[in-house]
Amino acid sequence: MYSAEVKALINEGSKAYSLRDYDLAASKYADACAAFNEEKEKDCPDLLLLYGKALFQSGVSKSGVLGGFSASNQISKNEEATAEEENFEEGMANEESEVAAEEEEEGVEAGAEDEEQEEIAHNNDDNVNEQEEGAQEEEQSDFEASWDILDLARALFEERLSGLDQKADGLAVPYLKSDQDIPTNEYLVNLKKLSETYDLLGEVSLESENFPQAAGDLESCLEIRKKLYDESVSSLVSESHYKLSLALEFCVEDPQLRAKAAQHMKNAIGIVEIRIKNESNETKKEDDAQLLQELEERHEELKKDPEEEIRNQQMHIIKGILGEATSEESGQAKLVSVVQSKVNDLSSMVKKRKAQPGGPGKKQKK
Repeated sequence: MYSAEVKALINEGSKAYSLRDYDLAASKYADACAAFNEEKEKDCPDLLLLYGKALFQSGVSKSGVLGGFSASNQISKNEEATAEEENFEEGMANEESEVAAEEEEEGVEAGAEDEEQEEIAHNNDDNVNEQEEGAQEEEQSDFEASWDILDLARALFEERLSGLDQKADGLAVPYLKSDQDIPTNEYLVNLKKLSETYDLLGEVSLESENFPQAAGDLESCLEIRKKLYDESVSSLVSESHYKLSLALEFCVEDPQLRAKAAQHMKNAIGIVEIRIKNESNETKKEDDAQLLQELEERHEELKKDPEEEIRNQQMHIIKGILGEATSEESGQAKLVSVVQSKVNDLSSMVKKRKAQPGGPGKKQKK
């Protein structure tokens, strides 16, 4: 099917991909796509899938580097600036005994040095900002290019499958015995690749925060995988439920989709629970148990009403404010009570004088 040149490029791309050199892998796969197109005068969806996947992984790998790159440079610059300031202050302390003219001269030189250092620091900041902006633009172009390439692959796979309908006759759902089952039927081979293409399209849209598009592609992937695999135990089906739930959760324009997201998360939980019961490998069982716990936590969060959560938080804040006010009032009341008790104690210590003759309560003699 492929020429020697295309095969060589595919092998080089696969090797680079296995070494996680995604830029090189994408470059080799791009060359393979171009060579195939030049030879056959058409595009190959299989090669486009490899190319789009490498571009996506390249974008993901770069998205995790930007923050660290900027922070490390900033720390380095701060340490250099601190050392320069300490050296400058030490030099100024040693010059305190010099005459006024020398102090003035040193001050001028120090000022010039400060201006020079500030200019260098400013230039370094500009260089860092330019590098970050360039990396961000490259990251965005990777995701955008990946989506375009994968979308073209999707269209070509669907076109190819439309001509293979007769090879799907007589197939029973699920088409494959397990997730690891390698199909030999040409229709199933391409259907499996189409499901992978939809899955990658959904992931690209998630990374780009285009959640409605991600939900649409991931739902298409789920529907295909439910035909390919046993949806009661397939890890690929549970994975699709999870990703679709994630996309729907962030489709905030439609609040009703949150309930749908919770249902897909529940479906993923059900599959993992069955898999744990059927699993004999203790290591895999422990991994699934940990996964189950994480899924259940997310499911509980999805079941909560966001508006009610906001109201509860507001009430908590109000109660906190009122609690402080009540605490202050009770403190003041307690202080008054203490003062009054002290006054009463003082009153009890005062001796009462005897009533004088002619005083109240005693009749005077006439």
